[in-house]
Amino acid sequence: MEIVEKGLVSRAEGIMSGVSILNFQRRCADPLRNVKNYCIICNTLLRKAAEKGGVHPLHVDRISSQYAIQIENKATTESCIQLIGEMFRAYCRLVRSHAISQYSAPVQKALVFIDEDLSGDLSLQSLADALSLSPGYLSELFHREVGQTVVQHITELRMKHAQHLLQTTQLQVQNVAQLCGIA
Repeated sequence: MEIVEKGLVSRAEGIMSGVSILNFQRRCADPLRNVKNYCIICNTLLRKAAEKGGVHPLHVDRISSQYAIQIENKATTESCIQLIGEMFRAYCRLVRSHAISQYSAPVQKALVFIDEDLSGDLSLQSLADALSLSPGYLSELFHREVGQTVVQHITELRMKHAQHLLQTTQLQVQNVAQLCGIA
């Protein structure tokens, strides 16, 4: 779990290269259900490791929910084993890309505020007001720590969320845009 908490993808791959069906103690008669149960346990532990690594629970919940569905849809023990490796890598990447513990308290609060409602009013002024900061100070601090402006960050998140919704749902484009705060 420490490997995931630190986002060490290559170390996770090294550990997963030695995992096979033989590593799992048999806890039920159906071999597929047995491995799926281990996948569920793994998903839960990886979720906790990512949260401990500083990833906001909204991001962790999104990936955890996707894997819960994938686990139940697997038809073979081999595909379940492959999924465990994929989960390790994905949670490591999530920690590397979304960990917020490295940021100052105001930037952490801004990131959480943004993540909580991408469809809301996320103007620099509204964020600064919500955090009791001046827009100029928030803008400078955010850009220095995150490496992009507040607007760039919000636009990137909205586009990624829209892409995800378009690929995984049957929602109409205007509904996706509305859910993502895109006028």
